[in-house]
Amino acid sequence: MGKTIVIVYLLSDKATTVTIKLQYVIERAENLQTITCTVVKGGDSIPLWLHPHKFDVKSILVNGIYETMFNFDNDTKCLDATLFIDQAYAEIMAAEHLLVV
Repeated sequence: MGKTIVIVYLLSDKATTVTIKLQYVIERAENLQTITCTVVKGGDSIPLWLHPHKFDVKSILVNGIYETMFNFDNDTKCLDATLFIDQAYAEIMAAEHLLVV
C-alpha cells in the first residue's frame, strides 16, 4: 500500500491551478530508488494534459544525495505534464525528508 500526496500545480499559463491527488510507492535496491506514482481518480476529473496517469521517477544515491535519472517513459510532449511530474517528485522527496540535487 502506498502513501498519498496532494499536488497543487500552477499551469504554464500562470493563470490556472489544479489540485491532483497521487498515490506513490518508493522502492529501493542498493543505491537506486524508484518512486511510482498513480493519479487517484476522485471528485475532480484528471486533466487531459496529464498523461500518463501512472509514472515512475528514478534516482541514484550518491554521497547521501539523490540524483534524478532521466526516464524516457516520462518524456511527454506536453510541458505541463513534464513540469507536473517534476513538481510531484520534488514534493514527495521533501515529504519523505530525502535530499535531492
